[in-house]
Amino acid sequence: MSASVVFSNQDISERRALVLIVGGTAAYGLDLAPFGPLGAPAAIDTPYGISPPIVLLDPDRTGAPIAFCSRHGHERLQRSAGFLNHRALIWAATALGAEVVFSWNGTGAITPQLEVGDLVAPHDFLDFTRTRVATFSLEGMAAATGPAFHPGARAAISAALAGAAPPDLRWHARGVYVCTEGPRLETAAEIALYAAAGADLVGMTLSPEVFLAQEAGLAYASLCYLTNYATGRAAGRPPRRQFGPEVAMTCLPILIAAARHWMAGSSAAEARS
Repeated sequence: MSASVVFSNQDISERRALVLIVGGTAAYGLDLAPFGPLGAPAAIDTPYGISPPIVLLDPDRTGAPIAFCSRHGHERLQRSAGFLNHRALIWAATALGAEVVFSWNGTGAITPQLEVGDLVAPHDFLDFTRTRVATFSLEGMAAATGPAFHPGARAAISAALAGAAPPDLRWHARGVYVCTEGPRLETAAEIALYAAAGADLVGMTLSPEVFLAQEAGLAYASLCYLTNYATGRAAGRPPRRQFGPEVAMTCLPILIAAARHWMAGSSAAEARS
């Protein structure tokens, strides 16, 4: 599907979704047809530039669509970590009326207990980026504070993993994610530093996305796919690298299940109020 439409904030009244799923590694290669796309992808014109193309999905035909976009580009890898427009992406989520953002991210394993192919729902965050704009800088927006990953959103991912993950897939409900500047890979000495600071896995994409979501009042949680061992951390294991379509095809159904868990909880809370 091609993204041929750009909406302004005022033009998207028919495109509403409580959940935005942000696809990471291999999302640009997904065939979305099995996931019930509703119309063509469309980007949103935000004060910070054009967002990635966003498509509404309704895979279970529930009538409650879930928004989806590929962080790194549409149909091909167009931009790598360090060159992403996180502010346009998060602003677009608010324009859609989203309450929560779920993302998946390809990461490197630091702790020896983690294996390539494992999934992790991180609970804490170390930010070692240096040049990225980490705020909207708008009056009336509170600075990011509290847990980087929203406990309720993390719980929705854990529930989805327990119910929707393949039985042979290993997953971990906790982990500390460290974000580096990129686009280069980290040195062995840098990885040793991050390990000493408590990091379990390393990636390049979650900062400042997670902090911008907090500023915007959105819940945010991540599902991390261990695509490789961080530099110097293979510890005698074969230096495997998984960056293919299996990453996206594993992560998207789990995050759709997490979105359904979130929306069920949101509907229950609304019914009680």
